[in-house]
Amino acid sequence: MLRVPQVAERLNCSTSTVYGLIESGKIGHHRCPGVRVSEEQLAAYLEKTKKEREEPNPAKRKPPRPQLRHVRL
Repeated sequence: MLRVPQVAERLNCSTSTVYGLIESGKIGHHRCPGVRVSEEQLAAYLEKTKKEREEPNPAKRKPPRPQLRHVRL
């Protein structure tokens, strides 16, 4: 069981961010003197948030951005 600071270190974020994820229900947790997150709960969160790499699709290209007249480089 991991404590909140340990989870924050693994996710490379702050403890307040971890508490926010716990409060929103995105990370499962246990309340036993203090808040604890199991390895399985952390792995489940990471799996849910994993983004699959998309192959580039030329049909989905974004149109070119218009040039701004008021900005000179």
